Amino acid sequence: MKFAEVPLRAETKFIFFPGNDTPNLVRAAVAVYWIAFSVFFVRIVRGVGVPPFSTPRELDAAITVFGLLSVVLIFYAFTIMRLSAGKLWARNVALVLTAFLIITTLYHLFADGLSSEQNNVVGLISIAAETVAGLFLLTSESTIWFRSKIN
Repeated sequence: MKFAEVPLRAETKFIFFPGNDTPNLVRAAVAVYWIAFSVFFVRIVRGVGVPPFSTPRELDAAITVFGLLSVVLIFYAFTIMRLSAGKLWARNVALVLTAFLIITTLYHLFADGLSSEQNNVVGLISIAAETVAGLFLLTSESTIWFRSKIN
């Protein structure tokens, strides 16, 4: 049996914002998603803080939570970058995540009310902005642009 080397070369360009050929609504949606990403990041950093670790088990739990939050943030940023590149799968992931955020926010809003920490003004504005960004991605002009980028 002979082993053959199969060259796999995939280029990934880090595109943070769409080019000039992108519809304005997609550009606006990407900008909103980056702003929401920044707000999410700041809220996590501010909310986590530095708890006192009295046992090794607490330290392990903190490292696990940090790792999971890091993976979520990296996936979120990667999805926005692929959205900027015109990837249809990234649009679909962004729409599903936006729908999930809307549903969970509405649930917490009705269950806990406005006074809960999760339903503060910044969080609600962020969700409203992401909802508008999701609607921007559903316009016919945006859909045509995303479908033209399929390779």
